[in-house]
Amino acid sequence: MSAHTHSDRFDELKERVAEGVKSHFEEYDIDKSTILKRFSLVTTILIGFVVRIFPTLRGWDPIIKAFDPWFQLRSASYILEHGLMAYFKWHDNVSWYPYGRDVGTSMYIAVPLATILVYYILQFLGFNVSLTVAGYLVPAIFGTISVYIAYLLGKELISDRAGLIVAMIMAVTPSFVQRSIAGFLDNEALGVMFTMMTFYFFIRALRRNSAGSAIWAGISLALLGSSWGAFRFGYDLLGIYALVLVMTGRYSERLVKVYTLTMSVSTFLMILIPRIGGAFLLSTEGIGPFGVLLFLILFGIIQSLSESLPPKVFKQTLILAFVTLLTLLGVAAIGLATIGALEAIGDKFISVLLPDSRSALPLIDSVSEHQPLTWSGLYTNISTMVFFVPVGLYFAMNKPTERNLFILTYGLVAIYFSGSMVRLMLILAPAAALLTALAVDNLLIPYALLSHKRIRITKATRKLTSIGNAYTAIAYLTVGTLLAILVGSGISVAATSFSSPEILPALQGTPSSAVDDWFQAFDWMRETTSYKKHLQQNGLDSLPPVMLSWWDYGYYITSLGETISLVDNATINSTHIAVVGTMLMWNASAALPLMYKYNVQYVLVHSAGGVLRLGSDIGKATWMIKIAAQYTPEFGIKESDYINERNQYVNKFYESVLYRLMAYAPSDMTGPQQSPPPFAQRDQLKSYMPDMDNYPVNSLEFFTEVFRSKGIPPGQSDPTGAYPIVRIYKVNYPEDILLRVNDFEQTMAQIYAQQKAD
Repeated sequence: MSAHTHSDRFDELKERVAEGVKSHFEEYDIDKSTILKRFSLVTTILIGFVVRIFPTLRGWDPIIKAFDPWFQLRSASYILEHGLMAYFKWHDNVSWYPYGRDVGTSMYIAVPLATILVYYILQFLGFNVSLTVAGYLVPAIFGTISVYIAYLLGKELISDRAGLIVAMIMAVTPSFVQRSIAGFLDNEALGVMFTMMTFYFFIRALRRNSAGSAIWAGISLALLGSSWGAFRFGYDLLGIYALVLVMTGRYSERLVKVYTLTMSVSTFLMILIPRIGGAFLLSTEGIGPFGVLLFLILFGIIQSLSESLPPKVFKQTLILAFVTLLTLLGVAAIGLATIGALEAIGDKFISVLLPDSRSALPLIDSVSEHQPLTWSGLYTNISTMVFFVPVGLYFAMNKPTERNLFILTYGLVAIYFSGSMVRLMLILAPAAALLTALAVDNLLIPYALLSHKRIRITKATRKLTSIGNAYTAIAYLTVGTLLAILVGSGISVAATSFSSPEILPALQGTPSSAVDDWFQAFDWMRETTSYKKHLQQNGLDSLPPVMLSWWDYGYYITSLGETISLVDNATINSTHIAVVGTMLMWNASAALPLMYKYNVQYVLVHSAGGVLRLGSDIGKATWMIKIAAQYTPEFGIKESDYINERNQYVNKFYESVLYRLMAYAPSDMTGPQQSPPPFAQRDQLKSYMPDMDNYPVNSLEFFTEVFRSKGIPPGQSDPTGAYPIVRIYKVNYPEDILLRVNDFEQTMAQIYAQQKAD
C-alpha cells in the first residue's frame, strides 16, 4: 500500500512539472528576429576565428610570424621564469650591445601577460602546450574577441543591425586580420580591442550618464596604454570629440562628468605602467586632454556666469578670464619647457601629423609600414568599404547627433592618420566599419520600411511609395554584393597572403615550398655563438661573441639564435643604428677598427639569394646609407657616393662590406651558367645594381664564411647553396688592429674638434 502511494505521488509530481514546462513555453513568445540576430552574431564570431587560424588550416606549424613577436615571446618567457617584478627591473645585456636595454620600462606589458594568461588557461583545461603555441593563439583569440566588441560598439552607436555589420567587417577586413592572425604575437590585436572597448564604454556612459561605464572606459583606456603605442590616438580622440560637442552646441554637465571620470581613471592607472609613467602627462601629446578638461570646466563656469551677470559685466569678465588663462598657460608651458619637464612630440608622431617631414627622418621612413598609404593599398585593406565610407560621412554630417558626431570625428581623424602612415590602417578599420554600417543602415531603412508597409506617407516620403519591390530588390542586391565582395576578398587575402610566416618564406605560398634557411642559421648560432652556451663553458667573466647585422634581424638573433646583437627592431637608438649602417657601408679596411671597438666577431647578411621580394639586404642598403648619413655625419657617409639620381647603387656601394659579403662566390659555390651564384634573378637585380657584373667577389681579405644556408632550391642538377638566403662570416682582425684603432680614434677626435670649433 505504501509503495503504491509513493508511485501515485511521483506520477502527480511528473504531471505538475510537465504542465509547468508546457505553460511556460505557451506564454513565452519566441522572437524569430532575436534568434536570427544571435545566430548571425555567433556565426560571424566563428568566421572571425576560422579566418585567424588559416595558417593552421593550410598546414603550417604553429610558428610566430614577423620580427617583433619573437621578442614578445621572449619577454613572456622571462616573466614566466623570473616573475613580473624581475621583468620590470630586467636590463637585457644581449641586445643593443654594449649598452643593453631596460626592457621592463621600454616594452608594452599587455602582450606578454596575455600570452602567459592563455598559457595557464590552456594548461588548466588539460592542454599540455608550450608557451610558443600559447603565443601563437593569442592574436587569434583576442582578434576574435574584438569581433564581439565591434558588435557592441556598432550597436551602441548605430543599431543592432549595424552592430552585426561592424562585427562582420572586423572579422574579415585585411587591415585587422593581418595583425590578429594566428602567430602575429604583437601589440595590435589587443590594441584594437581595447580601443573599441574604450569608445564603447565612453559612448555608453555618455548616453546613459553612467559613472560606472565612464570608469570602465578609463580602465579600458589604461589597458590600451599598456598594450599599444597608438594609445595616444584613443587618448586624444576623446578630447577632440569633447571639443566637437562643445563647438556644435552640445555641451552638458553629463559630458563633463563622463570625460572627467574617464580621463582621471585612465591617467591614474597609466602612471602605474612603467612604459608610460608620469612623464607622459607632461608630454605634448599627453597634456592636451587635460587642457580639454580644463576648458570644459571653464566653459561651464562661463555659461553659468552668462545667465547670472549683466551682459556688459559678463563681457568684461570673459575677456579678463581669457587673457588670464592664456597668460597662465603660457607661463606654465615656458616653465615646464625650461626645466625640461615638457617633452617634445616624438619623431614618429610628427611624421604622422606632417608626412612631408618623413624625408628628414630616414629611420622612420625605412620601415615599409610607415610609408604613406596609396590608393591600391587603401582598397587592398578595406576593399569595397571605399564606396560606403563617403556615404557614411554624409549621413553622419546630415544628422549630427552625439553618436553620429563621434563616428564623424573618429572617421575623419582616422582617415587622415591612415593616409599618412599605412600601418595606421588598423586605426581606420573600426572607423571605416562604423561608417559602412551607418551608410548601409541608412540606405536600406526606407526600402525595409516600404517592403513591410510601415512607412508613413508624408510629402517627403510620398515619392517612395512609387518604388516597387523590384527597386527594393536591386538596392538590397547592390549593397549585398558589395558586402559579399568585402567578405570574400578578406577571407581570400587571409588564406593566401597572411598565412605564411616571414621566417619561412614560401616561394609558392604553401608549406611544401617554404625554405627554412633562417632556422638553419639559428641552429648554427645556438651551437656556435650562443651566449648561454658560452657562459656555461667559459664563465661570467668571458664575453660571448657579438654578431653584426642590420636592425631588422636583431630580435631573430637574440631570441632564436641566443646570440648578442648590436641593434634590433626596437629602433630605440638611432645613432647606434647609424653606426651599424656605417660598418656595413664602409669598405672592410675602414670598417675593421669600428667593428673591433664594438667587439664584433661575426657578421650576418641576408642576401635572400638575390630575390628582392624576400626582403633582401640589397633593398635595405638604401636605408643603411641614409640613416648613417643622417645620424652619424662624422663618419663621412654621403648618399651621392652610393646612390645615383635613378636610385641605383654605384661606386662605393660595390666596395662596401655588405655588398662583398652578399656577392662572395667562392670556388665551391656553383650554379647554372645563365644565373651564376650567389644571386638568382640577376636581370631584376641589375635595375638596382647596374654594375654588379663588373664587381665579382671571389675572395675576401678579412672575413671567412662560416655558415651558408641551403638557399633557394635550384634546378635538380645544381647543388644546394648556390643561392643562399642567410650567410654568416667570421671577422679576421689583422695583427696591427690596435694600431688601426688608435689611428681611427685620433682621426675621429680631430673631426669632433673641428665640428666643435665650427
